[in-house]
Amino acid sequence: MRHARILDCTLRDGAYLVDKAFGENTQRGIIKGLIEAGIDIVELGFLQNEGFGEGKSVFKTPKEAAKYIPKDTTHTEFALMADFSRYDFKNLQDYDPTHRIQNIRLCFFKHERLESLKLIEAIKQKGYKIFIQPVDILGYSDIEILELIEIINKSIPYALSIVDTFGSMYIEDLHRIWALINHNLHQDIQIGFHSHNNLQLSSALSQEFIRMSQNKRNVIIDSTLNGMGRGAGNTCTELIALYMNQKFSYGYKLDRILDSIDIYIDPLKKQCTWGYNIPYYIAGMC
Repeated sequence: MRHARILDCTLRDGAYLVDKAFGENTQRGIIKGLIEAGIDIVELGFLQNEGFGEGKSVFKTPKEAAKYIPKDTTHTEFALMADFSRYDFKNLQDYDPTHRIQNIRLCFFKHERLESLKLIEAIKQKGYKIFIQPVDILGYSDIEILELIEIINKSIPYALSIVDTFGSMYIEDLHRIWALINHNLHQDIQIGFHSHNNLQLSSALSQEFIRMSQNKRNVIIDSTLNGMGRGAGNTCTELIALYMNQKFSYGYKLDRILDSIDIYIDPLKKQCTWGYNIPYYIAGMC
């Protein structure tokens, strides 16, 4: 089993830039390309109470998102993001193997954490693997992180992610938070990493995350095609896949990743922009 896997979240994090309306052809094309590239997990979009529409990566149930998944895929897993404040989890159906969406990512702000974490058992009982995605991990004190871990360890979700929401993390910050979480988190829980590129460190941080986790923990790295994401953008899927191929002998098919960028992502740059600039630098700095 790979100790590190890539989760591409272009259709979720990149969706902010296009009002979540990629269009059905683009959605299907991106998913197909990522599958053919060997990407481990593809996030299909959002679970929300409203904002649906044809060609939008917003869904009320996993069943609605499943229609975009090709029938002949076996190795790739699929995920949806559910924001605690924007989704009524009563709408979440029991896991259906025919839908092939195994993973639910639970996102919440710090002030919502205690109520949010009560949902772990309910989501697990519906048959899903659950990712815990606390917004802005640098906004937590060490004690608050330990308190979060203590609650999480009682329920054993699939993964807990280090989320650098404002792209303000340095390598030293990553080392500190990794050590704190890895030492105290139940060994069966994987650790994820989701970064933003406000200080132009997203790719370097993701590489360091893979290096320091080797032989210690199974991990998951979030990325997007060409770094597409709100504001300064994210770790680039093509960069982290290249790194993993060259340094750890993974077998991601870079030509298919680049094809997907050329066909589906580059045209979007005519209607929206992302990436490092001074305002996002100031946001990360502050």
